[in-house]
Amino acid sequence: MSDRLFLLDKNYILKQVQSDLRLKLQNKLIDLIKEGYYAVFNPLRLSDSTTDLIDNYVAANQSYFDELYDVVAGIYRFQIGDNQLEFLFDGSSHYDKYVIDWEEAFINYMNELCTKKNFVLAGLELTVFHKPENRIELAQNRMKVSIFDHFGLKIYKYKGIQALKDKTA
Repeated sequence: MSDRLFLLDKNYILKQVQSDLRLKLQNKLIDLIKEGYYAVFNPLRLSDSTTDLIDNYVAANQSYFDELYDVVAGIYRFQIGDNQLEFLFDGSSHYDKYVIDWEEAFINYMNELCTKKNFVLAGLELTVFHKPENRIELAQNRMKVSIFDHFGLKIYKYKGIQALKDKTA
């Protein structure tokens, strides 16, 4: 996705960082969705069969979040806008700086999204309550709609990322 949306972007370091952190951040997303469930639906953390399922869930397949991860990575690159390397005077590498920046931004984005009911429900549907007979595309689409609404952006296949227009009359 990033290559298609950012054809002229030569920031290969950021691309590599986003690729390298994919599995780690997808696992973190699953943990944040679990916490989002408690914040939105069960703030007292009362124990029942649902909370037992959520607490005991261990991620076996993070590939359900691949497209979501790519969308958020694209939005991050769109929002930071500046893709020029900066001078670092602390002795760290640009790779290390991007690791810190991207991980922090991703976790902040997901913390904000995990306060939204539809996002949390779709995330639980892809993980804890996933059944092989269910179509995962429906839950993935609900998560993407939540992201687009939250950021006020839309990703078009041929036009790239664009701001949503207000539909007020």
